[in-house]
Amino acid sequence: MIPALLIWLFKKYLAPALKDKHITPLAFIMPLKKAATLLALLYFSSALMAQEQITKYNVLHSGNVVGHMDLYQKREGDDLSLRMISQVKMRFIMSIQVDIHEESVFQKGKLISSSIYRKVNGKEKANRQTRACGDCYQAITDGKSKQLDQKFIGTNLMLLYCREPDNNAQIYCDNFQQFLQVKQVSPHVYRIDLPDGNYNFYSYTNGVCSKVDIHHSLYTIQIQLA
Repeated sequence: MIPALLIWLFKKYLAPALKDKHITPLAFIMPLKKAATLLALLYFSSALMAQEQITKYNVLHSGNVVGHMDLYQKREGDDLSLRMISQVKMRFIMSIQVDIHEESVFQKGKLISSSIYRKVNGKEKANRQTRACGDCYQAITDGKSKQLDQKFIGTNLMLLYCREPDNNAQIYCDNFQQFLQVKQVSPHVYRIDLPDGNYNFYSYTNGVCSKVDIHHSLYTIQIQLA
């Protein structure tokens, strides 16, 4: 796009000035200023489009805030990059701190790569990646890889924080590295059952995920917009 724009700027501003046999330094500088201004505006607009959008959530247990989660979104044309960082501190019999870092990269609606890294009390508990490799995907769990019988993944659990899903949709779970079923239970509320017997509810307000209810066998927590 930039080379084409440079050619257009040359034809519009510089070429007419160069044709003038009686050109003065000022007459030559003015077209350069106009071209430079347009390029600066284009660069500034592109930089704004590429800026990350941050959505902040609170994590609650029994009505008390026990952690925070930040979702970073960066869009550049048809490409989307997501990054999610969360830290939760809870106390049962002992104090537990959970740190999670997730990332997903989509190009033209296709998942190119995703990763999830989880630590509990400073010890690594999960380190998983999914990568597009030609017409298939490679799933890596704690250094061990396997091939997924899937040519195209267009959505995953991280995307649920960005947009409301369709009822009965199949969505990729980066943690379990398999597809899960989305079930609508009420207007703008969806349930996803996990392979380990736990389940989550995702609630939406104006198309944005405003709350996630996580039902675990040992606890229930809520993730709510801050």
